[in-house]
Amino acid sequence: MNEDLHIRTMTAEDIAAAMELKELMGWNQLPRDWERFLEWEPQGCFVAECGGRLVGTTTAISYEDKFGWVGMVMVHPQMRRRGIGRALMSACIEYLERRVACIRLDATPMGKLLYDKLGFVEEYELHRWQGIAAGRGASDVVPISEEVLEAVKQFDRPIFGADRSRVLHRLASEAEVGKWVAMEGEVIQGYVMVRPGAHAWYVGPLVCRGPQWAEQLLSRALQEVAGQPVLIDVCSANAEAVELIKSLRFQPQRKFTRMYRGNNAWPGLPEYVYCPAGAEIG
Repeated sequence: MNEDLHIRTMTAEDIAAAMELKELMGWNQLPRDWERFLEWEPQGCFVAECGGRLVGTTTAISYEDKFGWVGMVMVHPQMRRRGIGRALMSACIEYLERRVACIRLDATPMGKLLYDKLGFVEEYELHRWQGIAAGRGASDVVPISEEVLEAVKQFDRPIFGADRSRVLHRLASEAEVGKWVAMEGEVIQGYVMVRPGAHAWYVGPLVCRGPQWAEQLLSRALQEVAGQPVLIDVCSANAEAVELIKSLRFQPQRKFTRMYRGNNAWPGLPEYVYCPAGAEIG
C-alpha cells in the first residue's frame, strides 16, 4: 500500500473532486447523490487521499440493524492496484460491522475481483439497460402524495427486506423526482420513481406485486421523460422484469452481481423488485 495514502470521512467540500473522479469513470451521479449520502450517513462516507489529492471514494448506508449497503467505490484509473480500493472497503466494512449483521453491494465485474477476496459471496445478477424513453399514461397510476408516501414505505419494507423510509422520503421530496403509485381500490400494488442523472434519467425503485402493475408504472415513468435517455437496472431474479424491459427494445449496457458478506437473513422478496433504487443504495 502507498505510504502516502490517507483514508478519512468525506465532507461536502469533497463533492467537486468526487464529481471529477466520477466523470473519469463515466458514471451517472449528480452532486445531489453525494449530498444524500452525507445526509443519511455522514460517518459512513469515505475518501482516499494521496499526496493531498482525492483519488478514491466509497459510501455506506445502514438499513436498521439488518444490513448495510456499500456503494460509490471508485479509484482513480492511474492509482489502481495500489491497495486503495481495499483500504476504502476496509473502512466501510469496519463502519458497517458495528451496526448491521450483513453487508451487501452491487458489484461491477472489475469490483467483484476485490469483493471476492474480502469474503463477499454472490446472491444474484442484475443487468443495466439503456434506451430512449417512450410511454403512455395509465389510469390506475397516480402521483405519490405525502399521505400515500407513508403507506408506500410500509408496502416497500418486506419487499426490500428492511426499513428504508429515509431513502424513499428524501427521493420523494426532491422536485425533479417523478413518483407514482398503483392502487387497486385502497390497496397499494406498486410504486416507481424516476430521477435525473448526469447522462441519463434513472428509473428505480420499481417495486410491485405483478407484471400488470409494473408495466403501467414503468410506462408512466417513461412518459414523464419521453424522448430522453434512460437507464434501468433489472433484477435477474425477477424473470417478469427481464421480459418487460426486453419488450421496450432497450439495449443491455453492463452486468452487476449482487453480493453479501455476513448473515443474509433479510434478503427481501426479489421477485417483486423489478428495478432497484440504484447500485449504490440497493
